[in-house]
Amino acid sequence: MKAHKLSTGEDSTLETYKKWARVFGDKAVAFIQRKIDDSPNGENEIVLADEQQMIILLASLIRK
Repeated sequence: MKAHKLSTGEDSTLETYKKWARVFGDKAVAFIQRKIDDSPNGENEIVLADEQQMIILLASLIRK
């Protein structure tokens, strides 16, 4: 399966979302890192969730 492109032109992978998570802080980065660690494909794991949903998820980790 090939990753679809995000609004930035990047692939929708955990690697991309880990880069984005840095904007939202350490908890967001740790969340994505746990997903990477649990994935058989590591950072190359394709993220099927909608881009807007992922941004909301990462932003919600700021408050926790």
